[in-house]
Amino acid sequence: MESNGHRKTRRRNLIAQESSSFNLSEVIDELDPWTAWAYRPHTIKLLFIGTCFLIWASGVLDPDSTSTGDLVTSVKRGVFAMIAVFLAYSLLQAPATVLIRPHPAIWRLVHGLAVVYLISLTFLLFQKRDDARQFMRFLHPDLGVELPERSYGSDCRIYVPEDPSSRFRNVYETLFDEFVLAHIFGWWGKAIMIRNQPLLWILSFGFELMELTFRHMLPNFNECWWDSIILDILVCNWFGIWAGMRTVQYFDGRTYEWVGISQRPNIISKVLGQFTPAQWDKDEWHPLLGPWRFLQVLFLCIVFLTVELNTFFLKFCLWIPARNPLIVYRLILWWLIAIPTIREYNSFLQDRTPVKKLGAFCWLSIATCIVELLICIKFGNGLYPNPMARWLVIFWISVGVALLVFLILWSWQLRKALEQKKL
Repeated sequence: MESNGHRKTRRRNLIAQESSSFNLSEVIDELDPWTAWAYRPHTIKLLFIGTCFLIWASGVLDPDSTSTGDLVTSVKRGVFAMIAVFLAYSLLQAPATVLIRPHPAIWRLVHGLAVVYLISLTFLLFQKRDDARQFMRFLHPDLGVELPERSYGSDCRIYVPEDPSSRFRNVYETLFDEFVLAHIFGWWGKAIMIRNQPLLWILSFGFELMELTFRHMLPNFNECWWDSIILDILVCNWFGIWAGMRTVQYFDGRTYEWVGISQRPNIISKVLGQFTPAQWDKDEWHPLLGPWRFLQVLFLCIVFLTVELNTFFLKFCLWIPARNPLIVYRLILWWLIAIPTIREYNSFLQDRTPVKKLGAFCWLSIATCIVELLICIKFGNGLYPNPMARWLVIFWISVGVALLVFLILWSWQLRKALEQKKL
């Protein structure tokens, strides 16, 4: 016999399932006729189409047509097919996110790509450094070759009188570098995700401080003072943050009255309207709400800075040039992962329930960041002969001690105020 508690639990689950299915049917009925078909389940149809594609691609009916004498080619095709099957499953069955535009299936696919990337990093973590470098050649033929790192601080003179072509050559080469636009667009994207200007400026100054801290390890971090302060902070970062916050203000001030695609005036607005947000949430970080909230927001900043640092350390350890498309693919993937991650983490902080669960994208982001960091530590062993400057060591120890004392005094003050209030 079932206990009374078990019967009540099963009854509650059944009611929840019935109510959720009823709500889903209501939502489908209220959808616009142009897009209603895309929100209905098509799992059986897509399973049939996927099976037919596998039969054709694998040569089940005609094995001789797909057989090749190259083992590497066969393994590559098998690995890509394995990834494709998993992504197809993610597209249909992965957990839903807080985002619904342009379509929930897009974010389920991003979830699958994040899992594939995490698994690939885990595989790379268990290889030797030289083997991992040669393995990268399977992803791109130009990899696996040691490349010199570019140093931006070899000549910090603004005016170069002996240069016949241009006496401001150093400024021109830095100002018209192709990474300047990438820098601006990167901060524009961060501003749209975080939506908090003080927090963005903390990240901006924090990354410049990270470059100063690790410049003895990576030649790429050796920048001139005018490059770091003027071009990076006061030009690129400021313009990207300004443009991003203006975009946030635009969406924050709009009135979101949902109109179906079939009711839009022209085809351009019908298509582009699907890529606009269905609603615009105000992210309230409140880092000074209390010591615990301060640590939670600080953790977000640390993860952000670690992901950015991992970009430079990974390409240094694995011999990936800055202009290689793999760098761009990784940045795009991280940007897609970060969009729902920030939403989930902010919802996690604002949730007042005693038992909370971290979102799927938050968990994946933290796990991926950790595995990337472990790869950098393992493969970087012995690559950095120069020690950190003594003043930097003293500086970071002082920052850690000051932060600890600040949190202790803050907690003590709040506890004392709470005790006085009880009296």
